[in-house]
Amino acid sequence: MQEDKYRQLHVDFELTNNINTARKMMIGLPGDRILILHQVISLLEYKYLSENAKNSKDDLGYELNGSLYYENLLINKGNVIDTLKKGIAQITQDNDNIQAANVFYDLFDLVNFEIFNKNDTWLVLINIVEKLCSETKATLGEIIIFLTKYASYKFITRGGNKPTEEIIKLITKNQKDVKNLYDPFTDEATLLAEIGNVINVENYYGQHPNKQNCTLAKMTLLANDVNYKNIFIKCNDIPEAINWKVKFDLCVSIPPFNRKIKLNEYEDARFKPYSPKRSEFAYILDMFNNLDDDGAIKIIVPNGVLFSSQDKNIIKQFVDNELISSIIGLPGGLFDTTGIQTTLLIINKKPTNEGIYYLNMRNAKIEKRLKRKISVQDIDKYTRLLSNKEEQELISTIATIEDIQENDYNLSINRYVDSEKLEEIDIEQTIANIKAIKKELKQVDEELSTKLGGLLN
Repeated sequence: MQEDKYRQLHVDFELTNNINTARKMMIGLPGDRILILHQVISLLEYKYLSENAKNSKDDLGYELNGSLYYENLLINKGNVIDTLKKGIAQITQDNDNIQAANVFYDLFDLVNFEIFNKNDTWLVLINIVEKLCSETKATLGEIIIFLTKYASYKFITRGGNKPTEEIIKLITKNQKDVKNLYDPFTDEATLLAEIGNVINVENYYGQHPNKQNCTLAKMTLLANDVNYKNIFIKCNDIPEAINWKVKFDLCVSIPPFNRKIKLNEYEDARFKPYSPKRSEFAYILDMFNNLDDDGAIKIIVPNGVLFSSQDKNIIKQFVDNELISSIIGLPGGLFDTTGIQTTLLIINKKPTNEGIYYLNMRNAKIEKRLKRKISVQDIDKYTRLLSNKEEQELISTIATIEDIQENDYNLSINRYVDSEKLEEIDIEQTIANIKAIKKELKQVDEELSTKLGGLLN
């Protein structure tokens, strides 16, 4: 575990240095930074698929002639655009394999040959890719995840927040192998991929209303060594139900907070009879509806969800049926794009019969590494407490269902975990102190009266 920590620190440092250099190399290129980054990510994906085609004998779901491998872009520098177009056409060509077609047909839709229409421009982009891949232990999949997070931090304010190392540790702690993993707001699949890099996951499912995000999600998963047969990403929004034809044993998400969406709550089986008002509950109910009998939901929500009066009927159902397993208060500033305090909510399909485990990380010390990367100190201490559901003063406790009901179904952490230790009061000593103060005040009053009397006489 310690080796993994040090490796990650090295990789973060290496990639931060590389991308700082890459940014300078981007100066003078056409298009905005996001568009340039999309070309770079697409080239990284092409590089990954080329290496796979060259070295793997598995069913990859696509074909690529040796003359079109990424390495030939470095050799035939005068013919980059033509080689790249032919290679992309071959990878995305019509395929009788429906699953392969679903994954690959639009995989390079972010490539823009109209704006990036000069051979020299693509040579610069290739040089950027080579720089990003140089002097680092990072895999191509890790580089793509890093670039996606970097783009979100630097240029994108909309959409979901990106997972941190600490969130991945909390989500995967004590998590058994997963057959079907699902994210109803999959974004660029960084959450799915990073979970799959820690525990064994067979199939990855997700949806997103933006086609661009779906393309990036498939790129992220493929580059993190997920076979096309195990990738199921659909361009769809939460108001429209999808028949996935499977149940999920783990559902995870960091959806956008309090998003404005219109639901058909009166006819959609997922939302009847609850009619969720906050968007977070729409995602929760969608996941719960698609959850396997032994499955769990792990979702990041803003604190307001814990005491949402307009969705109290939903909270009541989960509490009364003992389906909420844990509530983990996360420290503020954990996400790059918002300072809102958030909570990791864990919900089971089956009753827990153990009350709700509260873990308060609000006061955890955080540090900023490499100017942008937030790290929680002592995260291993918190994951250990979560693993054993251990109670510790001022940090964690187990609230009974009766406790929650007595608090009118308010799930706020500060209702159940004290944030500071109250000093014990010695009643007898306090009374004695009060009597002594009264006696002293009486003496002062008598002395003052005597002096005033002398002055008047």
